[in-house]
Amino acid sequence: MLSNQIQEKLDRELKKYPVNQRQSAVMSALRFVQDEKGWIAPEDMADVAAYLGMAQMAVYEVASFYSMFDLEPVGRH
Repeated sequence: MLSNQIQEKLDRELKKYPVNQRQSAVMSALRFVQDEKGWIAPEDMADVAAYLGMAQMAVYEVASFYSMFDLEPVGRH
C-alpha cells in the first residue's frame, strides 16, 4: 500500500494532468516510491497501477525501461 506521503505527493502531481490521463503521472509515482523506500518492489508497482488505474504490466514496462529506477535493493557501495 502506498504511504500517505506518497499519496499526497501523487495527488498534487495528478492535478497537472487531465482527469482521463492519470497514467501520465506514472514516472512521478515511481520516483516517489523509490525516494521513500530506496527501490521499487513488485508490490509497489501493483499499488501504483491500482492508484492510477493502469495495468500492472504497463507500470512494470515503464519501471524496467528506465535505468533510473531500481527494481531490487541496491548496495551502498
